[in-house]
Amino acid sequence: MNRKTFFACIALGAMSLAASAQEKEPEENPWFIQGQIGMTYSTGDVPFGKLLSPGGSVAVGKYFTHVWGARLAFSGWAGRAGTGYKDLASGFYFGSVTVDGMMNLSQLIRRYHERPFDVSVLAGIGFNRSFSHASSFMGRLGLQGSLRLNEAMDFNVELMANGVSDRWNGRDDHGIDTYFDLSVGLTYKFGTGFRCANCTSVEYPEVVYTEEEMNEMINMEREQAVRETAAKVDTVLIEPDCPPAQVVQGIRSHVTFAIGRTVITDSQEMNVQAIANYLKEHPDSKASVTGYADKGTGTPEINHRLARQRAEAVRDCLVNKYGIQPERLTVSSMEGDEQPFAENDWNRVVIMIAD
Repeated sequence: MNRKTFFACIALGAMSLAASAQEKEPEENPWFIQGQIGMTYSTGDVPFGKLLSPGGSVAVGKYFTHVWGARLAFSGWAGRAGTGYKDLASGFYFGSVTVDGMMNLSQLIRRYHERPFDVSVLAGIGFNRSFSHASSFMGRLGLQGSLRLNEAMDFNVELMANGVSDRWNGRDDHGIDTYFDLSVGLTYKFGTGFRCANCTSVEYPEVVYTEEEMNEMINMEREQAVRETAAKVDTVLIEPDCPPAQVVQGIRSHVTFAIGRTVITDSQEMNVQAIANYLKEHPDSKASVTGYADKGTGTPEINHRLARQRAEAVRDCLVNKYGIQPERLTVSSMEGDEQPFAENDWNRVVIMIAD
C-alpha cells in the first residue's frame, strides 16, 4: 500500500465517523478524559525487541450519541529505528496530536448503556512531530476495549496502527513509515457517567397528603354530595348530626429514577424524608417499599435486578440516613412484568406506603 492510498483510507474513515455523528441530533452525554501508557513498536528490519519503546497518551472527548463520538488526543514519547548496520537500532522522541472519530460497536449491535464491556473502532488524522527527523501529517486506525468499573470510571485497552511519511524514523527506505501503539489506561467520565442518548429522565412532582388534608378533602366531597342531593325536588334530606369523617392514618410517596439508574437523586430524597418523618411521628407505623422498572426497555432479568436495587437503595436511605428500624420496613420488588402505571417511563419508581 503506497502512502497516498493509506492516508486516503484513514481520512475517509475519520470523515465517515464524524459525518455519521453529525447526522444524529446531539443529546446530553458526558465529556471524558483518558490517560494511557504502554509500548510503541516501530516497524523495521531489525529484531522485534529492539524496536520497542515506551509510549503514552492523553485524550479529551465526548460521545454525541450512544454510538458516535470524537476525541482530541495527544500521544507519543519514544520511537526506535534500525541503523542499517547489523542489528543495531537508534532511538528518537516524537509527539502527535490527532482528532479521532469513535464508533461504539457494542452499542451499535445492541444498545444498553450499562454494558460492562464495550468495543469501539477509532479512526483519526493529525500531525506528528519528530524531534530528530522529518515531521508529517498522519493517519491512524485502531480498536479500544473498555471495561466499566463504575458510573464514572472505565479501564481501557487500546491498539492503534499509525501511518506517517517516509523519513519519519530517519530512514528513506519505504513508501510510508508505520508504528503501532498498545496501551492500557483509565477513562474518567465527568458528571454522572454515560447516559442513554435518546432517553430523558422524567421528574415527577411530589404527591404527599397529610392526614388533615385527606380529612378536609373527604369532608368537601361529603358537602358536595349533600348539596347535589338537596337540589332534587323529590328527595327529603335528613342531615345526620355526626362528626366529620376520620381517615385512618397513612401516607404514600414515591421515588423516581432515571433509566438504568439505582441512585436516589437530591430532588427525589425529599419523598424518602417525608416517609421517614411520618414513621418517626407514628412509632407504631410500618411501611412497605416496593421497587419497579419499566418493561419497555431492557430484558426481564435486568429489570428485576434494577427494581430490587432501587427498593434496597430506598430502604438503606431510610435506615442509614434517617434512623428507621429495619424491622419496620417491608421491602419487595416487581415480579414478572407488573407495572403500577400505564405510562411506561413512570414505572422507574419505588412506591412507599406507610400505614
